[in-house]
Amino acid sequence: MQVHIKGAFKEYDGRKVLGIDELSFLGGKVYVVLGLNGSGKSTLLNCIAGINTLDRGSILYNGESRINSIRKNISIVTQSPYLFNSTVLENIISGLKYRKINKEDIHFRVKKYMNYFHIDKLFSKNVRNISGGEAAKTAIIRAAVLETELSILDEPTAAMDVESTLEAEKLIKDMTSNNRTVIMVTHDMYQAERIADYVIFMDKGKVIESGSKTKVFKNPEHPLVKTVLNRGN
Repeated sequence: MQVHIKGAFKEYDGRKVLGIDELSFLGGKVYVVLGLNGSGKSTLLNCIAGINTLDRGSILYNGESRINSIRKNISIVTQSPYLFNSTVLENIISGLKYRKINKEDIHFRVKKYMNYFHIDKLFSKNVRNISGGEAAKTAIIRAAVLETELSILDEPTAAMDVESTLEAEKLIKDMTSNNRTVIMVTHDMYQAERIADYVIFMDKGKVIESGSKTKVFKNPEHPLVKTVLNRGN
């Protein structure tokens, strides 16, 4: 999915939290959004996902401005994902059932994704009896099986151990197949270097640096980005 943001402005209680002149996302790529706490990363993701609305400006999805018409083509994993009080498997397929996907296709998709994290070993467990890391795995698989044109991930691996994080990164890269787009927030610079195609660095609601992973990490221009990445002045 192609996403184009123009003149985006958002404020809370009179405080500007988002001010983006123009920003575009292309299909088939992983975009990683970086920045210090309070820089507007989650606000940006929530506005793209349609959870929040802009006060001014526009967001176009494949040229379409009405998010309700394409909402089914967007999946999201929040920082603290909500899981229904049922089994891991029921949580994973809940979105497919809501979209009225037939049983054969549901079975096919579950089989396709169950080897990530060996998630099938958790299928019969109630989510109240799983760890935080296992809940994070359930949430990202639940989004992945939808195979939406756009996936929005807010710190999806924060609760995972190193091994699971690396497995999640492989899944995230695979989620861009068939020209699908992933927009992801992380605080892990090493993770961004591993999986990003493009990097967006935010500060005080603005994009202060953006470009290919190589460009941002190897030759940043903004002083704050240089400092954060330890690239000197």
